[in-house]
Amino acid sequence: MTAEVFFTPSAARGKDDVLSRRIAGMMEATGFLGSLEAGDRVAVKVHPGEMGSTSYLRPAIASSIVESLLARGARPFVTETTTLYCRERFTAGELRRTAAHNGFTEETMGCRFVVGDAGPDVEVRAPGPYLESVGVASEIARADALLVLAHFTAHLWTAGVAGAVKQLGMGCVGRRTKKEVHRSTTIEIDRDLCVACGGCVEVCKSAGIEVVGDVAEITDGCARCGVCIGFCDEGAITYAHDLDRFAGGLAEAAAAAASCFPREKVVCVNALVDVTWHCDCEDFSDDPVFPDIGVLVSRDPVALDQASADLVNSATPCPGTLADTPEVLAASDRLLALSGMEWWRHLEKAEQAGLGTRAYILIPVPGTSVPNY
Repeated sequence: MTAEVFFTPSAARGKDDVLSRRIAGMMEATGFLGSLEAGDRVAVKVHPGEMGSTSYLRPAIASSIVESLLARGARPFVTETTTLYCRERFTAGELRRTAAHNGFTEETMGCRFVVGDAGPDVEVRAPGPYLESVGVASEIARADALLVLAHFTAHLWTAGVAGAVKQLGMGCVGRRTKKEVHRSTTIEIDRDLCVACGGCVEVCKSAGIEVVGDVAEITDGCARCGVCIGFCDEGAITYAHDLDRFAGGLAEAAAAAASCFPREKVVCVNALVDVTWHCDCEDFSDDPVFPDIGVLVSRDPVALDQASADLVNSATPCPGTLADTPEVLAASDRLLALSGMEWWRHLEKAEQAGLGTRAYILIPVPGTSVPNY
């Protein structure tokens, strides 16, 4: 089966051609808006960015989506879950403060910002073989419908790309499941390089490292987030990553999260703007490595991410950026050349888990066209 993916370019020809209006039209075309009943609670999943980052999606995009949902009589709320890694969204309080700092408030969006995993996770059976069960964030699992708003970027740490599937499989689940997926990563400390300075202990919020005698050691509390690596001046902390296991766990978690809703009540929106080499979890923002392309909408998150990656791979890297190298320019798969990671692996696993299909047809909004780079 082939999935429909709707596309609109990011450029606008004036106030009568604003992007938000075209996004609403694509959501209508998917049938998602028509599936909503008056009073439906709709979880609008966003990534509000980290403290220090500036390339996350603007709150105005979430606000325009909320406006479309309110017009249908739905009761939307914008949501995000706490992080596994040790920055400024680790606790519910930190998440609320960071979201407000970056502009995601009731005043700017027209609805409440809700911490998705503030309550106990809702356990959902996983399709296997990587996970036995998935703890879906309670506020998300108990909603009537789900809209996933993702900022599509490259991802050099674990996934290769960050899009709708990653928002479902990592952003819609609780910390236990996040940790299970990240068991694919191994953190190690070189005893010969470690000077037992304790810097890694100070930055870790999971009690994942302790200094024992003249060396730091990893404990059972380690979340394998890797934040400590950047704080080790001696270069003593390294990691290894099992991409197959990560891709499988992420895909199964995403499929489990989506299974909490009827298929017609899930829609995903990928924004291909400010496409950085890093995801929005970083506490900084480098220059975009690809030009702004547009926004894609689909009820199939797998097809949506595949179409997004195909469009990015066909774009010319921005001059002077990390992607502007002979190797990336000459590559047919520029995301692979940039990250060194087989980004499609988690899409293959997601397809196997029944989340969607990688086969798609790209449908431009009337009056627009798909860019020909």
